[in-house]
Amino acid sequence: MTALLLVLAVLAAVAGLGWLCLSPIRLGAAGAVLVAAHPLPTIAVTAVVTAVLTVAAGRMAYRSLREGGWCLVTVQRAAFAVSRTGGVTP
Repeated sequence: MTALLLVLAVLAAVAGLGWLCLSPIRLGAAGAVLVAAHPLPTIAVTAVVTAVLTVAAGRMAYRSLREGGWCLVTVQRAAFAVSRTGGVTP
């Protein structure tokens, strides 16, 4: 019975979190309440998540550059291109 109650509690929490995340206004309000109620843990979690995402993005960019996957491509278009209808478009 305890396991069932625990599973139901987890499902309710996931459903509540999903409902909260469906609206940016609700999510912002929840963030404001969280910052007001627990500022230090919220700032600490935000800093850790920011650091982790920055490291992950840097690692992805480094690997992509090392493997030669990126190249700079510049596409130049003529000043006047011939349109499909036969005229000239500026």
